[in-house]
Amino acid sequence: MAIVSVEQGALQGIVCGHGSPKYVAFKGIPYAKPPLGKLRFKAPEPPESWAGVRDASAHGPVCPQYNERMNRIETGSEDCLYLNVYTKYVNPQKLLPVLVWIHGGGFYTGSGNSDFYGPEYFMAHDLILVTFNYRLEVLGFLCLDNDEVPGNAGLKDQVAALKWVKKNIKAFGGDSNNITIFGCSAGSGSVSGHLVSDMSNGLFDKAICQSGVCLNEWFYNIYARERAFQLGKLLGIDTEDDNELLNFLRNVPSSSLVNITLPPLDANNFDLTDNIIFGPVVEKTSLNVKKFLRYPPPYFVRKGHMADVPIILGYTSGEGIEIARNLSKTALYYTKTGSIVPRELKLKWTPEQTLNVDVKIREHYFQGKEISKEMSQAVSNLETDRLFAYNIMRYARYHVRHNSCPAYLYKFEAETERNYTKSHYNLDSIKGVCHSDDLMYFFNVTCLDIPVSKESKRIIEKCVQLWTNFATTGAPTLSDDSEQWKPFTEKERKCFIIGHEFKCVENPDLENLRFWENIYEEENLTV
Repeated sequence: MAIVSVEQGALQGIVCGHGSPKYVAFKGIPYAKPPLGKLRFKAPEPPESWAGVRDASAHGPVCPQYNERMNRIETGSEDCLYLNVYTKYVNPQKLLPVLVWIHGGGFYTGSGNSDFYGPEYFMAHDLILVTFNYRLEVLGFLCLDNDEVPGNAGLKDQVAALKWVKKNIKAFGGDSNNITIFGCSAGSGSVSGHLVSDMSNGLFDKAICQSGVCLNEWFYNIYARERAFQLGKLLGIDTEDDNELLNFLRNVPSSSLVNITLPPLDANNFDLTDNIIFGPVVEKTSLNVKKFLRYPPPYFVRKGHMADVPIILGYTSGEGIEIARNLSKTALYYTKTGSIVPRELKLKWTPEQTLNVDVKIREHYFQGKEISKEMSQAVSNLETDRLFAYNIMRYARYHVRHNSCPAYLYKFEAETERNYTKSHYNLDSIKGVCHSDDLMYFFNVTCLDIPVSKESKRIIEKCVQLWTNFATTGAPTLSDDSEQWKPFTEKERKCFIIGHEFKCVENPDLENLRFWENIYEEENLTV
């Protein structure tokens, strides 16, 4: 029987695993007060205590959502702010490094549950793994630009989870001064958000960003208030009054706030990433609330306002497959002038500048040809660079310019039977590893039928060892004779290839990424 005492009370965990590795799971631990009633859309409040020993053998409810992976609505519960702790030893001889996972899912789907984020691969090592839920979609990211609903409740949930870990992880044998946060996709953007947010200061010691940083334009929404009023209209209230809208939205059933589809706000200036309807926002500086993001991420990053901690960051070789899979629906979007120009640049440029750069990008990726649904590979190549790789490397450049701690850049190229997503999309004809297909090499996924071969097991073991050693020491190393992963610097743009081979090279995508440096006019970084 495994019982630990945390700030709120005692917890009884459950022993898991048959054979090796055996580990103890403490599931469904509340890290904040249930955000119900008047607390809907609000920043989380501290968790409440309980009497006696709390059963921690089952996950807490997930946030109400459309579960995209399983193609079903999950009613879940608004009372969803729970985390899970996995460890091999409740009383280790010395305190263990802690890895805290922030799940992705476009800020509208996903959870920290072990059906997808099974801890077994990490439990082969001496560390503690924490996963958690946070509020999603409307419940987590409604924004009215006022003190009542300033936005970013879901990111503030993440901060509350990190505060809980910092305060309580020692009870599980974890080292509260050696915490690494990591995530993929929206979870990776979130990790990077914590790197620039004052709210997260001192809550972690290292960070790993898998396929996303706060500079990626899909990370933050610039039309949040308009979306809120659109939502009200969709659900039956046509008003321009904040209080009237809020009172209405506080009382609609949570099932009405799931899987929302809203029309484009402005058909002439529509960006592909506006499809993420509810997500992080830049909070108004005039508001009298604690803010997660006070300024746009590019402002923070250029100024060097980022945590000086060791970071790993990288991307998969075919991130853009996630975008290209919908080309039959979005081909028309690509025909619009300016549609492929990064939003950050369009907002400050004249129409003439936007047009000139639009032509350059089309020539570089499409050789000037008109887009058709047969051009999936070219679109995938464009979006891999535009929506992922360039700004990931850009973040690394600013990190090493302003900070003393190293940055390690990688490109994930491994393709085996575990690359489920690309296969599920029936897009094996497109080259590269699809967005999120690296997850299957870090977590034991049991909700989907994903096999493990001798070769994929070898890659899994190396990937997990890299992340584990980084969490332990701050350097991603392998115990065998593999090539050393050298830090990224402005002079030497080193990139570690994670594939059937593990090797450190000069960034293989440097030609394309330098093309984008020219577009952003950042060949030489300026403060």
